[in-house]
Amino acid sequence: MILLSSLLEKYKNIVPTDSLKKEAVIEVISKCFQINLEKKDISLSNNVIYLKTSSKLKSEVFMHKIMILKNLKDILKQNAPNDIR
Repeated sequence: MILLSSLLEKYKNIVPTDSLKKEAVIEVISKCFQINLEKKDISLSNNVIYLKTSSKLKSEVFMHKIMILKNLKDILKQNAPNDIR
């Protein structure tokens, strides 16, 4: 008998798309700051998050950068972004 887990093993390490990563970033930031971001406000490149928002929001995010990255690591596991700029 073949276990279901062995059949799904090859799908275990599928990398999430940028769209899924952006949704996770939006979720974490909105949970921390009660601010609604849109996908167009975020870009991802080389595992770095770039914010295209106001200076005030960027400052808040940078002050809580470690907490945000930790929460993203919990959600996205090994595919989490490494930095926020």
